[in-house]
Amino acid sequence: MTIDRETRRNRVLEAIVKVHITSALPVGSKYIARMLDLSSATIRHVMFELEAEDYVRQPYTSAGRIPTDLGYRKYVDSMMHVRELPEDDIFSKIGQYITKKRFFEEAIEAVSSAISKITNYTGIALSPNNKVYFDGTYHMLEHPEFSKLGMARNFLRVMEEKDELLRIMSQDLETIGTAIHIGRENIFEELRECTIITATYRVRNRISGNIGVIGPMRMRYEEVVPLVERLAEITTETLEEISQ
Repeated sequence: MTIDRETRRNRVLEAIVKVHITSALPVGSKYIARMLDLSSATIRHVMFELEAEDYVRQPYTSAGRIPTDLGYRKYVDSMMHVRELPEDDIFSKIGQYITKKRFFEEAIEAVSSAISKITNYTGIALSPNNKVYFDGTYHMLEHPEFSKLGMARNFLRVMEEKDELLRIMSQDLETIGTAIHIGRENIFEELRECTIITATYRVRNRISGNIGVIGPMRMRYEEVVPLVERLAEITTETLEEISQ
């Protein structure tokens, strides 16, 4: 079957993104050629085009390609197929756990912990009182991208000082629903190797805060986006109960 140029480019970029998310390694043309049943020469040509447009980059000479933040953005906006969440009682357990908290601040802190445990990324939450909670910063240090001392130090500084994180999450309150910041879309340089996903929650039918995750750009978007959205819904439901 003959496919048009744009479709082929999208298929190659999608394949590079998916393989890199799983492997954390540069993706070679031969591997993608076998995946898509195309010639290595064709894949190399497409990779050169994608690199020229800053969708992928070559981390070092003779290596394969890895996605850039622009590549991940294109994937999230037009290629990602959000996974259906499993029928599991984990969400009801989380709701019950949060509901046991007597005060909003305790509940929001519990949410950040729950997000981190489920996603294995850093969980973040902004309370109605404009206070930031986070949990699981060590998860970032488990990813090879953050094995460099400088990157790890910058990330930990942002988390400890909180002011920059508070500014990001406060701005996201203006986005109804889900906000995704990838790489250079983050306003602070220290977070430009990260992706931040947040979703708002409501109390008494008013947007009161948001919850989310911070992870590497090489994030499991198809899985994490619906998880964050579902947990934001649970936060709304449980805080409504607490506020009664």
